[in-house]
Amino acid sequence: MQQIDFQSALISAFVGSVITLFLAYISGSSFSALPFPMIAILSGFVVTGIVEGLLSKGVTILEPAIGAVLVSVVLFIVLPMMNVRGFRDLDSAVLVVMLINGIILSALGGWVGEKLQGTLDDDIPDESPIDWGWVLCGAALATTITMLAASSLVVILGYHLTNHFLAFFLGLFIAGLIIGIRSPGVAIKEAGVAGFIAVVLNIDIVSIALGMLDITIVLSGIVLGMLTTFVGGWVGEKIQESRNE
Repeated sequence: MQQIDFQSALISAFVGSVITLFLAYISGSSFSALPFPMIAILSGFVVTGIVEGLLSKGVTILEPAIGAVLVSVVLFIVLPMMNVRGFRDLDSAVLVVMLINGIILSALGGWVGEKLQGTLDDDIPDESPIDWGWVLCGAALATTITMLAASSLVVILGYHLTNHFLAFFLGLFIAGLIIGIRSPGVAIKEAGVAGFIAVVLNIDIVSIALGMLDITIVLSGIVLGMLTTFVGGWVGEKIQESRNE
């Protein structure tokens, strides 16, 4: 596996900032309804990932995602300052949820770009610094387990936000544990990235079902969720090592 190309990530961040801010201004100036500028910005994240995947050397899927984190920081600061009608109703929680979805879409765009470039063909060795197969597997596991655990605890203990959080973190830990035990080699990074994707998907599902969450809950869910999955992956790796001794 090759190392992360931080120069490529910085280039992706610059290109992404230009594209997303341009689309934000054009769409925000044209529409007063918030969904249309949000769609434009999210499409900008995807385009940025595709461009980075096409132009870069080797397999660069993680780099557009890292660049998207930097783009998100820029947008979080700049968008509220833009004097355009499309962002008058934009609050911090909605902005954060949009940006974390943009990070995932940028990685997806990077994958599309690599497929179009041909660097992900079966006869070409996988040089990515992260095993995306286990990331996707872990994200699917974590999302499924958290949803099952949350719905089960609601029936047993009744609905309370604390119970929901316990189920949420339990599901993430179990998913990380499974990745650590079953994956070949060290897959702690994969567990952390899978945890991030699962957190974003859970936030999307809850926001659709119950309405937008408070920004404190969103931010704490992202940080603690990734950490919980990371710890689960670390514990799983230790169990795998003890079995192999």
